[in-house]
Amino acid sequence: MRCFPAFLLAGLALGSLGSGLTAAQAEPSRTPVSVVCAEAAWCDVAAQIGGADVQTHALLATPGIDPHDLTPSPSMARAMAGATIAVVNGATYDDWALPFAASVPGKIVVAGIAGWQPGDNPHLFLDPEAVGKVAHVFADMLAHQPGISTSAVEARLGAFLKELDGVKARLAAMKVRHESVPVAAVEPVGETLLRDAGLDVVDESFALAIMNHAEPSPRDVAQVDTLIDGRKVRMLITNPAIHSPQIDRLVDRAHAAGLPIVAIGETLPPGQSWQGWVYGILQTVEQALGDGGR
Repeated sequence: MRCFPAFLLAGLALGSLGSGLTAAQAEPSRTPVSVVCAEAAWCDVAAQIGGADVQTHALLATPGIDPHDLTPSPSMARAMAGATIAVVNGATYDDWALPFAASVPGKIVVAGIAGWQPGDNPHLFLDPEAVGKVAHVFADMLAHQPGISTSAVEARLGAFLKELDGVKARLAAMKVRHESVPVAAVEPVGETLLRDAGLDVVDESFALAIMNHAEPSPRDVAQVDTLIDGRKVRMLITNPAIHSPQIDRLVDRAHAAGLPIVAIGETLPPGQSWQGWVYGILQTVEQALGDGGR
């Protein structure tokens, strides 16, 4: 049996340890890119495209909150200001967050990307075209961050866009079956989806007034009352985040008339993906139309 001096064995051990440290140092752990979004829906899109390369945080993630009425907290301002990439819907929907994102290196204002104009629907997270544009912009911005694999980002973007194409195909199929079917809405949160599905929101003036916290005109109130009482619409769309005696009265009339009532919220439900959320909305609408959610 050959014996080795203790100092030689110790040297060999240290040498092995040193080579291990060198290997570890060659692949340092990378801190995920901080992405802060005003709404949870945008953070889900970012998370699907970013994967393990991002850490997302949504300022608004609790269902039932109306961003139009929100008074932001100092912690919200600090969270967004400290992000590497910030996503704000804009379009008067969450403009309170715009100053928080002013100094963020990567700032995405969805309204500007989507070409939103005053009078357009501000709920851009339920507009498939706007979501697709944001997905591309976010992927490009993320791919330019240090240490990020462009090919990995492109692969995840491709997977998300495939899901988005599935949503668009579902909408196109619904449009064939439900072209110009009249519906009423107390607030236009899902109007873009409904129109893409072929449905006709016939009380737009009333819905816009409610969204803008204005009193609907007597003419608009009388019109929507007549539509509901006479069952001239196929359903009443409500927004769980919006409450008022005016809305409660309409819901009561819809119940009395035997009309289906479909709730479309404006906050991504916890644990759901963006596409899962949208599919759920569309299925509920089709079930209310007696289409079985096909």
